[in-house]
Amino acid sequence: MNALLDRLDDLPLGLLLVGAAMAWVAVTALLALPVRCRRLGCAGAVLASGLAAHVVAMLVWADRSVWLPVAATALALAAAGASYARRRPDLTAAGAFAWVVWLAFGALMLVWGVRFLAGLSLSTPSTALLWSALALSIVTVPSAVVTTREGWEPLLQGRRHDDRRRRPPRIARFPKVSIHVPVHAEPPEVVIATLDRLARLDYPDFEVLVVDNNTEDPELWRPVEEQCRRLGGRFRFFHVDGITGAKAGALNWVLPHADPAAELIAVVDADYHVEPSWLQDTVGHFAEPRMGFVQAPHAYRGHEGSRFATWANWEYAVFFRTGMVSLDRHGAGLTVGTMSLIRTSALVEAGGWAEWCLTEDSELSIRIHALGYHSVYLTEPYGRGLVPPTFEAYRRQRFRWTYGPVQELGRHGRLFLPSFLGGRGSELTRSQRLHHANHGIDVAGIGVRAIALGLGVAGAGSMVIHDEVVRMPFELWLGATASLLGSWVLRLLVHRRVVGASLGQAVGATLAFASLSLVITVASLRATCGVPAQWHRTTKFRPRSSALRAIRGASTETLTGSALLALGVALLTSASGGSGLVVMVAIALFAKGLVFLSATAMALMADRDLRRAVVRPQVEFESVAA
Repeated sequence: MNALLDRLDDLPLGLLLVGAAMAWVAVTALLALPVRCRRLGCAGAVLASGLAAHVVAMLVWADRSVWLPVAATALALAAAGASYARRRPDLTAAGAFAWVVWLAFGALMLVWGVRFLAGLSLSTPSTALLWSALALSIVTVPSAVVTTREGWEPLLQGRRHDDRRRRPPRIARFPKVSIHVPVHAEPPEVVIATLDRLARLDYPDFEVLVVDNNTEDPELWRPVEEQCRRLGGRFRFFHVDGITGAKAGALNWVLPHADPAAELIAVVDADYHVEPSWLQDTVGHFAEPRMGFVQAPHAYRGHEGSRFATWANWEYAVFFRTGMVSLDRHGAGLTVGTMSLIRTSALVEAGGWAEWCLTEDSELSIRIHALGYHSVYLTEPYGRGLVPPTFEAYRRQRFRWTYGPVQELGRHGRLFLPSFLGGRGSELTRSQRLHHANHGIDVAGIGVRAIALGLGVAGAGSMVIHDEVVRMPFELWLGATASLLGSWVLRLLVHRRVVGASLGQAVGATLAFASLSLVITVASLRATCGVPAQWHRTTKFRPRSSALRAIRGASTETLTGSALLALGVALLTSASGGSGLVVMVAIALFAKGLVFLSATAMALMADRDLRRAVVRPQVEFESVAA
């Protein structure tokens, strides 16, 4: 410990950093309190941070035990004052306090890290690698702040998004709705069940157009055609070969076949069971002449008998209860590919669906908003689909959802820039430009942070080669620990308070998200580097159980995770004198390796669930060039 104290030359900044860490720990505890207790809890959080700092000071800085709690209390009071002075009306007092403390803590961590690295005397290769890693990490900070705010905002607001306050006006008339159902090589019984549900819609004026594109096996599409015939004149079936552009191509092909009187276009995936009240409850929003689209969330059914599917279901729910709600509040809601209701004139004016983009759904929302149309997102599910049956299907779906936003950023980047930087004129508001741009920037940042981690590992390796020892000051260990624990607590609170998951479901959803970390990183890197990708449909067929196939589907994660664990061991055993910086990098490698290996566990769990389920015909993934 004395060796650590010898490096505490920069006392004021170190005191502020530890004080901020203590304040952040206290404020996460504050958010865990019931909402009715938080106002009094704000004062408690200030006192708790000072008390915690005093305990730390007594253990580590006995000769400075007065100044640390004073710094922590002063910082917490300043944050509380700033949060009250600048609190937005949509945040609770405790939420604003937590947000200001988090920003202050992050800023101090960043400044302290820069000054710490600047004070090191290392070899040229080690210095260059570590500074490069830090610089890349700093580049991603602004986007990470926006994304964190989007994810935490429903929790910081302290109340749920209330669809009842957004009920549309009473319907004076019933505009015609053309419902489009794109199909490609789907199990006929799944599509037929979807059509039967659509036939029960409690709405007087709608049609259903089923476009089956490029399905080679007539045994898959002919039963669907026959069912459309049985359901009557409202249902029309089209089997078309040679369509390019995947789902977007099919939707563009069928658009001219819609009834010319159809004022609204709805999109429903082939596996979704819609509620009879869907159109009745939503079309009233289009009484507002500039309403471009109304979106309901993804939701899922039939997952109760599968632990894999249940955990995936709760993992999906987080984005639709947090990020989508926040985007909607800022006027930057997204269309998400199914349960979408779009004004026909807006869709046509925007140029139809983007066949070049893997996320043709969210991309459309940018162009519709750029034309000056508005949108509404409702958290109430009006339809439920099927969770992908295997981990391989789950990860391929997430690859597409990650790759597409970077494509959107590359194509529409000038829409998000101010005019003095060469921006292209549009009707996008400042808030819409920020959040639509960040949708792609944040995804690209995932790949950038992966490169930064690689540079950090290379820097640690260089330090081992050059026999360089850098011991970690107490501030860095405490700050990193407080940041990690705080993020875990906030994630759990979001799952419990906002999403409504039980503790077990929250843990399962966290594991499910962790299992997707590598594919998300790979998709980000490939999209950012412009490596072409294909549009993979999510199969609705249930494959036969095969442990070998499950392991093969997660083989990349298994190999990468194992390699990171081995590399972490190598760094620990090679480090001279227990270099703290090398140890910290090794810990990061261990953590990342375990995160990647969670994919193996999820793949085997999905296969186990398949063994317990009824086996259906198997079909391989089919790819269509995007």
